[in-house]
Amino acid sequence: MAEQNIRLRILSYLIAAAAGSALTVAIVTREQAPSPQPTQAEPKQPPKVEVPKIPVIPVPPPPLDRAALLAAAASAADATASGGAMPPSNAQLVGRSFILRMPFGCAGEMTDGADDAWAGWSFNPKSRALRLRARANSLADTEWVKTLAADMKFDAVEGFWIRRPWTRADQCPAEGGVLKDVAASQGQRLAIAQFYSPEGPRTLRRGDRPYSSTVKLEEGEAPSARGYQLQLEGKISGFADGQPIHCFQHDVSLAPRCLIAVQFERVAFVAPDKPEPIVEWH
Repeated sequence: MAEQNIRLRILSYLIAAAAGSALTVAIVTREQAPSPQPTQAEPKQPPKVEVPKIPVIPVPPPPLDRAALLAAAASAADATASGGAMPPSNAQLVGRSFILRMPFGCAGEMTDGADDAWAGWSFNPKSRALRLRARANSLADTEWVKTLAADMKFDAVEGFWIRRPWTRADQCPAEGGVLKDVAASQGQRLAIAQFYSPEGPRTLRRGDRPYSSTVKLEEGEAPSARGYQLQLEGKISGFADGQPIHCFQHDVSLAPRCLIAVQFERVAFVAPDKPEPIVEWH
């Protein structure tokens, strides 16, 4: 019995010793374990700066010149002669600006009863006075223009015949010669004109008033040996169907007669190859 008690005591001591060792190891382990390092904050990104977008301003197309107008008229005439629809490419020209120069006075000074009496010039060597004149055509009473206008309301149509529409040249012919005014004959096939509505201001119309001006040339300065030019500027206005040019053909053996509908904004007299106008009207 005494021996059994001794064994139990020894076993109790061993169990207690083992428990103490485990506690000691746990304490030491906890003390030796590295403490967790604080998490480093992510570096702050600089705020994004919104760069304002610069608006892209569309560049307007250049003004239509004589070559572009003649090309559009040729397309319209071809459609009329063939019985086809007006070219959609022409409709895109409505609203475009144009600059058209037409030569006159190529053979020298105008004389009374001259064939090219629509425009001309004269010079007085004593007073040094150069007189320039051009007269617009009234087309409101012509049947072919009324046919082209269809349902458009107007009480005046004023404009000019484009002389020599078969060439893009806007200066006098190199060989000289008179550019005859053959508007009443079959020779004139293309006109450029403005339709004036009954409600519009009448002060914008020329009526019977020609574009006329007299300027004094400097001593020793002579009139242009290459004639002068009438410069027309404005915007393509077009007809009621959105087409800028309409043509009429009453005889299939003849080329169609066409009209470019525009709004005139500036008329000027210019000398060939000189950018500054001699005189202008707005």
